[in-house]
Amino acid sequence: MIVTLLSPSGVKCQVGDFTLVVDPPRARGGNLILRTETKVPVESFPGSEVIQGPGEYEISGAKIKGVALAEEAAATHLKSFYEVGLDGMRLAFMSGLNYLPTSEALDRLGEIDILCLSVNLAKLKAKEVVNLIKQIDPKIIIPIEEKMVKALAEELGQKVKAEEKLVVKRKDLLKEEVSNKLVWLIQR
Repeated sequence: MIVTLLSPSGVKCQVGDFTLVVDPPRARGGNLILRTETKVPVESFPGSEVIQGPGEYEISGAKIKGVALAEEAAATHLKSFYEVGLDGMRLAFMSGLNYLPTSEALDRLGEIDILCLSVNLAKLKAKEVVNLIKQIDPKIIIPIEEKMVKALAEELGQKVKAEEKLVVKRKDLLKEEVSNKLVWLIQR
């Protein structure tokens, strides 16, 4: 799997000919598009499979679980995070969090290998985000915004360097030394 960031806050995961895109700018193509925030009424993008909220789905071999973030919702939009099973790995996508997810919402997550995360650092402190990460306990953490990378690197005591993409295989994640590893991807 190849993971890259799309400007301004999208994530692209490529496995062979299959492309999963989360929060793409505009209707940028992918076989499957996930939207963590959806305007009400719900929009759609023709020509692509689009998931815009809670529920369980299976599309092109990818198993997706969308979990509602009730504390983030409003009359004008819905907010969700996703757990995705793809290429033998479990990914979670949490974007634009203003509040920590409830215990009930987090309980719906399974074991996560890769966590792609962005939060509003004006509302959540880096220590709170690290506590969330420790609850989820992913092998790899990919902050979606550069400001968050720096805050988490300091809080986790890790040194990271910017990379254009992450190439990862399931066997790479089975190594014991891979735990809560921070990966800094620059947007393309």
